[in-house]
Amino acid sequence: MKEKRFSSRKRIKAWLKTLVYTLVLAPLFSLVAAPVVKGLLLLSSRPQISSEQFFSTLRGSDSTPSKGKGKKIILEHADSLIFDKELLPDVNRLIGHVALRHESWLMQCDSAYLNEADNSFEAFDHIHIQDDTLSILGQYLFYDGRAKFAQLRRTVELSNKTATLYTDSLDYDRKEGKGYYFDGGTLVDSLNTLSSLYGEYVPATNEAFFENNVVLENPDYTLYTDRLRYNTETKIAYFDGTTTIVSDSGKIESTRGIYDTERDVAILLDKSIIHHKQGDMVGDSLLYDRRNGIAEAFGNMVLNDTINKMVLRSDYGYFVEDKEYAFATVYAYLEDYSRKDTLYIGADTLEMISQKESSSAQEKDPIRLLLAYHRAKIYRKDMQGVADSLSYFTHDSILSLYQKPIVWSDSVQLEGDTLRAYFADDTLHHATSWYNAKAMRQLKDSTLHDQVKCDSMLAFFADQTVSELRAFREVQMVYFPLQESINRYFGVGNLKSPKSYIYFHADTLERAISFGPVEGALHPIEKATNAEKVLPGFVWEPQVRPHAPSDVVCPLLDSLGNPLPFRPVPIVDLSRFDGSFAALAAYETITREIRLSQERAKHLAEQKKEERRKQESTLPQYIRRPKAGDKPYQPPFNLEKFFHTEWPYLQKQTNPENSTIPPSITIPERLPSNEEQRRYETNS
Repeated sequence: MKEKRFSSRKRIKAWLKTLVYTLVLAPLFSLVAAPVVKGLLLLSSRPQISSEQFFSTLRGSDSTPSKGKGKKIILEHADSLIFDKELLPDVNRLIGHVALRHESWLMQCDSAYLNEADNSFEAFDHIHIQDDTLSILGQYLFYDGRAKFAQLRRTVELSNKTATLYTDSLDYDRKEGKGYYFDGGTLVDSLNTLSSLYGEYVPATNEAFFENNVVLENPDYTLYTDRLRYNTETKIAYFDGTTTIVSDSGKIESTRGIYDTERDVAILLDKSIIHHKQGDMVGDSLLYDRRNGIAEAFGNMVLNDTINKMVLRSDYGYFVEDKEYAFATVYAYLEDYSRKDTLYIGADTLEMISQKESSSAQEKDPIRLLLAYHRAKIYRKDMQGVADSLSYFTHDSILSLYQKPIVWSDSVQLEGDTLRAYFADDTLHHATSWYNAKAMRQLKDSTLHDQVKCDSMLAFFADQTVSELRAFREVQMVYFPLQESINRYFGVGNLKSPKSYIYFHADTLERAISFGPVEGALHPIEKATNAEKVLPGFVWEPQVRPHAPSDVVCPLLDSLGNPLPFRPVPIVDLSRFDGSFAALAAYETITREIRLSQERAKHLAEQKKEERRKQESTLPQYIRRPKAGDKPYQPPFNLEKFFHTEWPYLQKQTNPENSTIPPSITIPERLPSNEEQRRYETNS
């Protein structure tokens, strides 16, 4: 019986040995002994094999390990490994030059706790993570191999080929290829330094996102915003939220836009503002080249020149900072508040051109030329006007209107082929009209108009109205005498003369003086015909007169001339406007104007010098200082012949008492009487 029990026990032990060998020793041999034998065979057959190839054979491969195949975290090296099942089950403590690999990531540190069950580990001190596209440094790391998620803390640096990210807390999601920081961080590339409280960075695409207290520092400027997206390769920033860009040349305020930090060009949206040395520029959308000082506005542009006290508005505009050149079109108008009476100018297109003029003694104010063309309009309290085009040149303080200009001042309307208004002490002093000059004055409480037509005209202003008119060459005049006792216009006067001076006082025709041969008549107003009341070509046009500052804005018109409703102009429609070409043409204009002005000044100076020389040469010796080469004094004319000359009458005319011209209106030249003629002949 005992022998049977012993034999059965022997058979059970043999069976257990076989089972252990089959389940444990055989697989272990295949995993360990077989590669060792294979390595020894390789060493014997290939004596030149390297140690790396040999140890790679121990890892189960006969070549360099391929990245991205295994999902388990692999321990590549550690100076020592400690395992305590009771203290930390399933956790290996690794100490000294630890190297762990998970797919393409190689993670190195001083020490680590590797949890093979959870496929995760904690690493401490001198952490270095390497990949094909990035490198990460830190002092603490927790890595989850299943989620492919890393958490790094304390002096973290994430670097790729284009930038380096510095932070104290970084979470990196390998599935998305994105790193996060949430307690402040700084991204540095070759051009800019960006910092924020929260940020994200994708090294593979070089895309970064920043939020909360975002600051972009460039050597030339600093950008502050709420949210910003940035590419470290293209150096282009997309900002959203309250944004301020500060530089030595000025400041930009915006809420949304794009900034190419390498080219220094920005696209600013949502009513952005550009502050520069002369003032500021506002627009729905702005294209700003900060390096070249060029700004282009699309939609509701407002260009404010605080130094010269001007505001330029339009739906499209263009500005060059260093040359102080401005271009505006589509609902364009200028507001000049540098004087007590604000001047408003509107047209289809406006250009404001400046050119600095310097001298050896001191820096002078820049010369400015304002051009307004096509449907130009002006409005001031003392003057309003319309024309096809106009210009204002600060060098001469002259406002010129061209092609069918009309100017109104109080109840007076002036016309001509060309009109010019001259300013003195910031007030309108006088105006001139050339070629086909006309003037009309609306009578008080009446539909009648005093009228003057001539070749050229000079109008003087006082107290915001016309005080005097001087008409030259082929003067025609229609006037209506007033019987003041009953406040009634009783007649129609027609007058022709070579020259006339007309004076106004308290909005009434005070007097008119005609020079030279005068023709005319006074007709009762009841019997006067329409041709006698109105000169040919005279029309009173209050419907085109600007009555308020808003009237100078020119609306868009259709093919029939009817106003179109307002609409923002698409950028495609503005492609014909090129700032560089516009500026070039504008500066050719102002250069020409300056040259002509200088030539005129030089010519006047030479004329004055020549006149003075002639005057000095004709002065008698007893008046001027004698010169060495003076000849004996000779009078400029024969006095004896002068006193014996019979002077002809200045004009052949009947007795002035028979003239139909009222003496209060005209003063004909006087003839000598018979007694004066007899006395003259006796004395001779």
